[in-house]
Amino acid sequence: MSHNSADLRSEQAIVAETRDAFSRHGEELVRARYAPQIAGRGFTWPATGVTAEDYLDKEKIVARIGGVVVGRAILEAVRYPLAELVNLEVHPPYRGRGVGSAIVRHAVETAARMGFLAIHLQTDLDNVVAHRLYARGGFLPATRGDGLRIWQFLNLPALAQFLHDHPMALFESAAGAGSREHILRWQEPWGEASAQAAGEDELSVTLTGGSCQHDSDGLGPGVGALRLRSGRIHIAAKLDATPEACIGGSFTAHLAFANEGDEEMTGGFRLGLNPGFRIASDHPGGERFSLKPGTNLERTLTIEIEPSFPSDVLRICSYPSVPITAEFLLGDHTFWLAAQVRIEKTDSAVGDRRESPLQDQP
Repeated sequence: MSHNSADLRSEQAIVAETRDAFSRHGEELVRARYAPQIAGRGFTWPATGVTAEDYLDKEKIVARIGGVVVGRAILEAVRYPLAELVNLEVHPPYRGRGVGSAIVRHAVETAARMGFLAIHLQTDLDNVVAHRLYARGGFLPATRGDGLRIWQFLNLPALAQFLHDHPMALFESAAGAGSREHILRWQEPWGEASAQAAGEDELSVTLTGGSCQHDSDGLGPGVGALRLRSGRIHIAAKLDATPEACIGGSFTAHLAFANEGDEEMTGGFRLGLNPGFRIASDHPGGERFSLKPGTNLERTLTIEIEPSFPSDVLRICSYPSVPITAEFLLGDHTFWLAAQVRIEKTDSAVGDRRESPLQDQP
């Protein structure tokens, strides 16, 4: 084997990085588009003068071997809290040599560093090579339909705690009861049969939305509900929103939290909104609560879409929808939910998304 061949097969020789132009100010732009009003995140709008069209060229991840670009992808990191990996492609002569894995690893690390809570992507049902690549990268199967959506949580303390308490937990992914719902479930395998039947020692997360753009009806994926039963902690939460809204209009978000255990539960929640959204009611968007066993907390909030909503976001994203986030602060069992709201496109928000016909080719 020649020296060059050895270099090509060595994963250490693969360098995955964001483009130089992106590294100058693109990440600041991405950060600014999150939710600067979420307490503790502190993102601000930078004066970069970068347009939406420019931004498309500044979110690319490239992989190089010996200075030669051999693969690339786009990290669509625009709307908090979900990032999407799109258009992964590896030049055919370099496939099977770790290039795709390096790109995926770089994308996941970048999204986590930037504060996103989850990253997802869509792939073809029969692309087994891509399935293996993403499975190695820590992704889980989420929704199956016209395509296959896969998912990775980057920051979900309730899941981390459950897996710490139940290291042998079994994982399963299955269709939910509602339309476009899918359940990710982790369950303790060693409990009594009766306890398992009652849902003890289990964490389930309900994902919403289609398996790909083709069956989404314009709504991006979301995290609609979570149920946790672990020891004496039994909680359930749900977040949903009016599925359609117009720029300058308003919609409602409904949040519900239930203490299904036998101990009092103390915690809090806060609503996270992307730029251009505001709470139209007097509610501050967050509150502390103390719930006795068997009691519920329910809130319906009116959210207004302001004329200042940055509609150029709709041009550069896969879906004409924007997530709202509810973060539940419960110590070790802290978690979050995200509901998507479809935004009606205006003339300024309509444009062709520039994509390569070659996608998802590791």
